[in-house]
Order: sequence, then C-alpha cells, then structure tokens
Amino acid sequence: MKNFLLFGIIGVTTVLLSASAHAQLDQTGLLSATSVGTTTSNFYFAKPNELTIIVNVLGFVQKPGRYEISSTIDLINLLALAGGPSSDGTLKGVKISRLVRNEERFARQEFTIDLNDLTRVGAEQLALQPGDVVEVDRSTWSVVRDIFGVVGYAAVITTTAATVINLARR
Repeated sequence: MKNFLLFGIIGVTTVLLSASAHAQLDQTGLLSATSVGTTTSNFYFAKPNELTIIVNVLGFVQKPGRYEISSTIDLINLLALAGGPSSDGTLKGVKISRLVRNEERFARQEFTIDLNDLTRVGAEQLALQPGDVVEVDRSTWSVVRDIFGVVGYAAVITTTAATVINLARR
C-alpha cells in the first residue's frame, strides 16, 4: 500500500512539473527556429514600387518576424504593425540593434528606448535603418509572476517529498 501511494504521488508530481515546463516554453513568445510551434513569419508593408527596408522584430510582441516595410515607417508604426507588445511585454525598454560602419569594419550598436515616455524620445531615435533588429523586452511583472510560479512548484515538490517520507516512516 505504501509503495502504491508513493508511486502515485511521484506520478502526480511528474505530471505537474512536465506541464509547468511546457507552459513556460510556450509563454515566452520569442521568435526562435527551435521553439515548439513557432515559425518565422515574413510581413510586407509598402506600396508598390516604394523603397523598402528589412527589419526584424523579436521578443514579446504579438507578431514577431521579418518585416519588409516602407522606408518611411518609424519604430512606433513598426510596433503597431507587429500588434504591439504581448501581455508579457513592455515598451519601457525597447532595444534596437543596428549595424554601423566604423572606418573599415562593421560593428553592432545597441541602444534602448523608453516608449512609455514619448516626450523624451526624438524623431531621429524612432527612425529605422535597413537590418535593424527591434526587441521588445519582458515586463517586470511577468518575471515576478514566473518566479512565484517556480516557487509554488518547488513548494508542491517539497510537500510531496515530506508526505512520502512521513508515510514511509509509519
């Protein structure tokens, strides 16, 4: 009887942990070739014969992917085309990674823009260049929520282990 109870508790704990791990993978919303159920999407937003640039939108947005857009579209409009931030995303720290030429070499330059306060953002900061990679960061609240989730699962495992130990001693 004790063995049956022990294996039952271990089985339930294993199911809970595997469901938790799968849910964590699916909640990220990050564009990745290795993510389960995630494929790269290509979007085109320009009028016929209009000069276009190609940029990538990653992170916590509704529609991450590769965007071929009119050269007149700025960062705000690009994020609107991407559906805005996901429920776990924030516009507080939008990162732009850009290739710049320094003398005879190319280097990647990264900068962060707080789009929650547009009064501090100039038009030149919103302008996009070909090859830009725009990444919408994760909100602090979603990080805290996930930490509490992990702590909750650790508590379930600890309680299960204590129960098994107590039952084995009887």
